[in-house]
Amino acid sequence: MIVLASLFFCLATGGYRQLAMFLGSNRYLSWLLAIIIQSMMVYLAALIGQLKFGIWLTFLLGMLLFLSTFIKNVCSRETTIKLHVFDAWFIIFGFLMIIALYHSSLIHYDNFSHWATIVKYLTFVGQLPDAHQNLVTFTDYPPATAMFLTYITSIVGYHEGILLIGQFMMIWASAYALFGGLRDPKRAVITASLLTIISLLNIFNIAIRMNNLLVDFLLALLAATGMVAVYCEKKKPKLQSMSVILIVNFLLLTKSSAIYFGILILVYFAITRFKEMSLKVNKIKTIFTVICHIIVTILLSFLGWMYWRLHVAHVFTAASKHALNLQAYENQVSHESQNTKLLIIKKIVAYLFNVDTLFFKGFLLINVALLVTWGIIRFLLHKKSFSFKMLFITNGIILLYIIGVLVMFLVSMPYNEAITLAGIDRYLSTIIVFSITTAGLVILNDCDLASFQPDILLRDAKNFASLRTKQLYQETTFILILIASVLMLSEINGINFNARESRQALPVKLHEMLPNQIKFNHKKILLVDVNASDVANSYTQFVGRYYMFNDQVIGREAFDMSTSKFKDLVSQYDYIVIPEKHQTFSLLAKRAYHQKIGAGIYKSNPDNLQIVSAKKYMNEVNE
Repeated sequence: MIVLASLFFCLATGGYRQLAMFLGSNRYLSWLLAIIIQSMMVYLAALIGQLKFGIWLTFLLGMLLFLSTFIKNVCSRETTIKLHVFDAWFIIFGFLMIIALYHSSLIHYDNFSHWATIVKYLTFVGQLPDAHQNLVTFTDYPPATAMFLTYITSIVGYHEGILLIGQFMMIWASAYALFGGLRDPKRAVITASLLTIISLLNIFNIAIRMNNLLVDFLLALLAATGMVAVYCEKKKPKLQSMSVILIVNFLLLTKSSAIYFGILILVYFAITRFKEMSLKVNKIKTIFTVICHIIVTILLSFLGWMYWRLHVAHVFTAASKHALNLQAYENQVSHESQNTKLLIIKKIVAYLFNVDTLFFKGFLLINVALLVTWGIIRFLLHKKSFSFKMLFITNGIILLYIIGVLVMFLVSMPYNEAITLAGIDRYLSTIIVFSITTAGLVILNDCDLASFQPDILLRDAKNFASLRTKQLYQETTFILILIASVLMLSEINGINFNARESRQALPVKLHEMLPNQIKFNHKKILLVDVNASDVANSYTQFVGRYYMFNDQVIGREAFDMSTSKFKDLVSQYDYIVIPEKHQTFSLLAKRAYHQKIGAGIYKSNPDNLQIVSAKKYMNEVNE
């Protein structure tokens, strides 16, 4: 059933892709634009309180678009499918990654604190979270990726593997769109080099990998894709504007910090429009037109984000963590001492200059690659190169981003997280992935322009200087594809290894113990965990609330108390859930109720703990 539903979902997405192509979109961007269009339609439906209706309307329109395109192509006999080597590579490794992700479990803390929880809430409650629920606590977080994941799970079926596949679809579509940033995607050695760069990015995403719903990696790729959209559509101003509006809207609704990348894309967009203006004859009229075009594009690019800010301000009054709230920032700054701020700054600076971090290695790689490319092209080939200019641009972008991260740690993040630099690996991996991608595209285009016939239309198989040159070209292409394949297989094997190693993790145990609870309930549940650190950092609570779909789950490990106090504690809850036998809890239960307690689900009664099956628990909870 899942396979058939997945097929229909892909066909509907293909319908929106054909719509993007019909409007003139770049073929490499079209898959990502199809995903964004569907997500934004679902988002708009959610804002007006019609999420379920919006999901099925979006799906049916996609199917109609696909069928109409299919019938048109059959009647006109335009069914030719053009595939390059990198297309085949994307299909093969995309399929292998999908298999690995389908059999993976959600493990990372942030999946349960927000990213998976919001999708489950949207899917089964059928509306955006309001102030009366306590399940989704990060109410300020924008919902773009959650909208797409809710859309796919509503059509295909709710399953952790489907969630991960949906996230991967966004990542893979963004990666594929990068080929639109190449001067000539038909050059095999250039496309093979880009495949290697895309695979290399997995190393700098090792902090979270692809088996998570966190958006840091996706954010970087979306931002790079926005730059590509500006570049590849610069001769088509209306289409360029449409692509930028869609991508920036989706980007800003992915994470609040994406506003930095949104500004970068819009600045690049404005620069390209002014450059194109300089080629026109009627300067005054053109300047007015271009300025109006830029202003309208910027306003429309922020439209979805502004509606979200209005929604949050209208529905919620308290600011959540990382929320954009000036008063909350001022309170945070006023309560932190000067010594505390200096300590956080020193720790971040020490991290930045630590040669063992992936950030430092990535930063070094970017600078060395750009310098070497510029040196070879400028002094050995005696040709122009943009790489040196890109070196300063990239370093400036990285520096501004680091300042932004530093400000976030000082004014937005709670002290106990800021002092330990919580999450800094993935925050900085975002800018490194973005910079490697954009710098890599510049390097490849520099190499393309310096090594091959500058006029793409004049290129053919006879452009090689000698047979040996052609042979070297083919061998290099093969080696690069091999490296890219090895790196991707390594990532897939890493995901499979993590899946095997996490079989004893709390989320896996709860998933096996309880069927998929899909009715939001408010039963008081005590989740007994043997891991004290998981309870202390609220991981146990978030995991329990996600799987039991309940905002009253409390995690606890410590039971150093008298028998009477133990009975008083247990009596406060409707159910006790024990994924793994807890020695202290079992001992106290034996003293209090004269019964043996192991792993299982127990109903709390005044005189005993009654073990219940998962089925009975579901029936009682769902009454």
